Amino acid sequence: MHCVYFNGMEATLTELRRDTSKVIRPVIHGGQTVELTEHGLTVARLIPAKIDRRAALVALKAIGPVELPPRKP
Repeated sequence: MHCVYFNGMEATLTELRRDTSKVIRPVIHGGQTVELTEHGLTVARLIPAKIDRRAALVALKAIGPVELPPRKP
């Protein structure tokens, strides 16, 4: 059994249920794709979302005044 804790690329559905945050952390913070397996077969892939931050800001501004918190130094 391949484990997400060792290679960051594969996890079983049991591991996903047991420790969701550790399974999705490489996707969120590392930009990696994680394959989810059941009985050794790939059943799904978790991939990072591509977010166009500029387009999101434009959409927010179209809604009305937006105050953003100060950036962390």
